[in-house]
Amino acid sequence: MREEPVILVSEISKSYRKVRALRDLDLTVNCGTSFSLLGPNGAGKTTLMKILLGLVRPDSGKAFLSDHPVSSPLARKGVRFLPESVTFPDWASPAILFKQLERIRGEASREDFDRRCTELDCIHLIDRPVGKMSRGQRQRVALSMVTAGSPSLVFLDEPSSGLDPAGRILVRNLIRRLSTEGSTVMINSHLLGEVERTCDRAAFISEGRLMAEGDIDTLSRQKGLALVSTADPDPMRAALSAMGFSCRPAEKGITADLPDPSHFPALTASVVETGIGFTGVTLLREDLEEVFLRIMGEQHPGDGSFS
Repeated sequence: MREEPVILVSEISKSYRKVRALRDLDLTVNCGTSFSLLGPNGAGKTTLMKILLGLVRPDSGKAFLSDHPVSSPLARKGVRFLPESVTFPDWASPAILFKQLERIRGEASREDFDRRCTELDCIHLIDRPVGKMSRGQRQRVALSMVTAGSPSLVFLDEPSSGLDPAGRILVRNLIRRLSTEGSTVMINSHLLGEVERTCDRAAFISEGRLMAEGDIDTLSRQKGLALVSTADPDPMRAALSAMGFSCRPAEKGITADLPDPSHFPALTASVVETGIGFTGVTLLREDLEEVFLRIMGEQHPGDGSFS
């Protein structure tokens, strides 16, 4: 990942009549990053994405893609966008749709498209009319068209929508591959588990304001607990309790209170000293859902008409 901004947002504000969608928002996203916009419904995530794509004009502030103002056509070279809901003519096949798209876009070859369809396990659908596909099949085809070739920047709004677990795994692999190959991927999704598995960084937005931004691992706090994975939880719990640790049952083992991470080596040594079989001792950290709730202060989703 190059320390070079591909997205630069400075003091962007946007209102819809009396509703403020964005409030003096600043954001920087570097090249090769897999980045997610997170927040409750009505937070302003989709509004920000539309501003970056030149589909909505901000009331104030500036936004740039690869050093070009978002109002410039140059800003959209190599930029791809897949909205949450996309509709194709029922009679058209992916092959026909891609051919028509590339007449305008001119950034990918048929070989690029075939390769992406193979990666997303939809190459067998390439000549099938879209009207004869399931929702998940259409989503795979749409993702293949959007990401074919070597895009510099990809905006994905709920990319796992309609996909089964196997499809979600393929999309995760695709996002990682794009990032590894130098593309920047910005995702707007409510599926926090998918975001946690695919994204390096995240920005948390609430009521149009940036609440927090950074590496997901850095934003996650330690929970003051350690998990001792063992097939003999009761004897392990009794032994560690006798050594002065406060323990409780947990799935696949026990948890021990560890308010100070510096006590972790002492806990590990104590686990070994018990002589009871175990498979691991792990410091527990917040998952992305817990980070989300903490940063948002467990706010209820907004009721605005934007998101």
